[in-house]
Amino acid sequence: MASILRAVTSSSTPGVDSTNPANDIGKRLAKWALVIGVPTAVCVAAYLVYRQQQDQAKKSATRRSPLPTPLTSITGTTIPSTKAGGDALSTSDNRTKNRLTLAIELKNEGNIKYRENKFNEAIVAYTKAIDACPSESKEELSQFYQNRAAAWESLKNYSKVIEDCSQAIELNPKYIKCIQRRARAAENIENFELALEDYSTVCFLDSYQPAYIMAADKVLTNLAKHYIETMPPSTAELSKDYVRTSLNEFEDDPIFNSTIINEIRTTQPDSPLARAYQAYDESRFTDIPSLCTQEIELSISSPYKLQALLLRGSFYLLMGNYKEASADFDAVINDSNATENMKINAELKRANTKIHQRDVEGAMYEYDQCIKNHPNACGPRVHRGMLKTLLESYSEAHDDFSEALNISPINLRAKYQKLINDAKIGNKENKPDKVEQSLGSFEEYYDSCKHDIYYALALTSCYLDNDRKDKALEYLKKFVKEIPNNPTLLALKANCLMASDPSNNVEAEKLFTHALEIDPSNETVLTMFAIFKCNRNQFEEAANLYERAIQCSRGEEKLMQYAALLYAIRAQGRAMKRLSLNFPGGFPQANGPLPSWMGGMN
Repeated sequence: MASILRAVTSSSTPGVDSTNPANDIGKRLAKWALVIGVPTAVCVAAYLVYRQQQDQAKKSATRRSPLPTPLTSITGTTIPSTKAGGDALSTSDNRTKNRLTLAIELKNEGNIKYRENKFNEAIVAYTKAIDACPSESKEELSQFYQNRAAAWESLKNYSKVIEDCSQAIELNPKYIKCIQRRARAAENIENFELALEDYSTVCFLDSYQPAYIMAADKVLTNLAKHYIETMPPSTAELSKDYVRTSLNEFEDDPIFNSTIINEIRTTQPDSPLARAYQAYDESRFTDIPSLCTQEIELSISSPYKLQALLLRGSFYLLMGNYKEASADFDAVINDSNATENMKINAELKRANTKIHQRDVEGAMYEYDQCIKNHPNACGPRVHRGMLKTLLESYSEAHDDFSEALNISPINLRAKYQKLINDAKIGNKENKPDKVEQSLGSFEEYYDSCKHDIYYALALTSCYLDNDRKDKALEYLKKFVKEIPNNPTLLALKANCLMASDPSNNVEAEKLFTHALEIDPSNETVLTMFAIFKCNRNQFEEAANLYERAIQCSRGEEKLMQYAALLYAIRAQGRAMKRLSLNFPGGFPQANGPLPSWMGGMN
C-alpha cells in the first residue's frame, strides 16, 4: 500500500515544487466526505463514506513572480546598489520585490542542488531563501519551507520534515503536497495520530483518492492495535437489551426452559447453576460463566452439567470469547446424553460464532451439517436462510424459508424472514407489486406480534430496506408504546426522525439520551448516537461515545472496529476544523438494512 501511495504523490522532480500548488487546488471542485466507518484492514466492513459535492470552487490568484537574470549566487546575497534619484529602488514595495526576487533565485539554486542529490547544500540554499523572503509573501514562503522539508526527507530527518511542513501548512493550510509529506514523516516516526489527521485532510482536499484511503487505513490499523493492546480488560456489564435480543434469535432455547430452571431452583437452590440463573435475572451477566464453571467442576457430577455447558458457551459467545464458546458447544454436541434440542441449539450457536469471526464459509458449513443432522428441524433452515439473504442469495434463501414452513407452518420466524426475502426478490426483479405484497403481509401480523421485539425489528428493517422511512417511523412510534423502555427501538425511532427531517434533532437527541439512561452500555445506541453527533459536527462527543462503546464491547474484532472509528472521527474532526468545514453528507439515510451494530437484523 505504501508503494501505491508514493506512486500517486510523487512528481517528476523528486518532491520539490517549482510552482505554487495553491493554483491547482483553487481550480479543483472540492468534494468533502467524512469517513466514519471501518477500514478494510481492520475488518470486512468497508468505509462508510458520505459524499456531497460543493459548488464553491474558487480560483486562487496567481502570485508567481517572473525570474529575472540571477542577482546573486548561493554564496553571495548582495543586491546591486542603485543611483540616487530617477528610477532608484527606494520605496518599501520595491525593496520587498527585490527581496522576493532574491529568495526565488535562491530557491531555484536549491532545486538544482536537490536534483544533484546534494541535499545538505540544497538545505542551505532553501534556508537562505526563507531568510530572504518577505513575511507577507506567504505562498512563496510556504513553498520554500516545503522544498526544504523535501530535502530533509531525503536525509530521513523526519522531525525536521514535520517542523518545516508545519510552517508551510500554517502559511497555506490547503497545501496538499506538504500535508502528504508531513503525513509520511509522522508515520515514519510512529506519530500515527498526526499522520491520520493529515491523510484525512488530504482526503477532503483531493476527492478521497484511493491511495489516501489506503494510507489512512494502514495508520488506523496501527492506532487501533496499539489502543487495544494497552487498554485494561473491560469491567463493564453486558447490555441487557443486547443479551436478550441476541438470545431471542434462538427459538426454544433449552437454557431458558422454564421447567428445567424451576426444577434447578427447587431441588438445588444453593447450587452454582441456580446462582447463575439468579445472576441472569439481576442482569449480572459477566458472573454467569464462572458460576457455570463451578457447576461443571463439582466433585459429584452435576445432573445439569450439559445445561451449564450450554449456558456458559452462550455467554462466552456474547462476551466475545469465541474459542471458549466453541469448545463448550462442541462438548454438548459430542455428548451422547444431550437431547436433540440441546444439540440443535449448540450447533446453531457454533455457526453464529463463525459469523462473529467473519468466517462465512465456516458458518454455512455448520448450518449445512446441522440440517443434515436434524432434517426435520425448522430452526436450522431459518438461520441458514437468513445468512443467504445477507449474502444476497435470495433464491436459495427462499427455498430454505419455504422448507422451514413446510416443516412448521406456524413458525413466525420463518414467516417473517420469508417476507423480508420476498421483498428483496421484488426489488431485485424490479417488481414493486411484489414488494408491496410482502410488506402488506408483514403488517397482518401486527396485532398478534406487536409485543415481540423480534417482529418489531424485522418489520422496521423491512421498511427501511425498501426506503419507506415514513412507514418505519409510523410503526416505530407504535412499537415504542407497545414495548416501552426498549433502548434499541428508541434509538431507531431517533434515527428515522432525523432521516425524515433533520430539524427533528432536538427530539432525536432526547430519545438517544433516554435510551442510554435505560441501558448505559448498549452498543447499538452508543454507536447510533455517535453518528448523530457527527452530523451535528460534535466530533469529540462522538468520539467519547465510541470510547464508551469500547468499554462495553467484547471480542478483539469488535474492539478493533470501535477503536478505528474512535481515531477516524477524532482525526477527521480536527481536519474539518483546520479547513473550516461542516459535516457534508447530512444524516445517514435509513434506506437500507442497518448493520447489526446499528440495530439491524443479523
